[in-house]
Amino acid sequence: MDRYLDSTKKLEDQLLNVHQYKLDIWKEYVLFDWHWWFAVLFSIIPITLWIKYHNKNLTVKLLLAGLTSVVLSVFLDTTFIFFGMYDYHYEFLPIASNYIPWNFFIIPVLIMFTIQLFYKFNVYLKGVILSLFVSFIGLPLLKIIGVFYMIDWHYFYSFVAMYIIFVLSYQMSKIAKSK
Repeated sequence: MDRYLDSTKKLEDQLLNVHQYKLDIWKEYVLFDWHWWFAVLFSIIPITLWIKYHNKNLTVKLLLAGLTSVVLSVFLDTTFIFFGMYDYHYEFLPIASNYIPWNFFIIPVLIMFTIQLFYKFNVYLKGVILSLFVSFIGLPLLKIIGVFYMIDWHYFYSFVAMYIIFVLSYQMSKIAKSK
């Protein structure tokens, strides 16, 4: 057991050094760079649009779907980053390995608006269309501007992950009662 504790202590020390180095790089190269300002706008605009245009009668349902999508997308993103499948550059905050605007604002707002605006459409068709848009338009745009970096990843994997996130978020939204 002592070897385990010694090993984890060494790992913690190395992680602290890596985190400090990451913070130094972030302060020098990312903070206030145009990529950082893009992330700020990428966070503010979607949530502002949602606050202004969401259906107030569906607020609880939509927020439940949005929260579910945040939890799932952060979990999947963190897992895929941990295993070296892709990475994000120009993080909004250096403390997160995932791209905060994407996981906390873009994905949830897209899901909430998709649920709201296409309420009568088949849920699985909505999931396919949204997943195609996010995976084959959204992520390639993030890649073009240098935010999303693919290592051992294909856009189809994102399609599958996004589809699962959408369907589970939609199913969670159904447990809430409308006003």
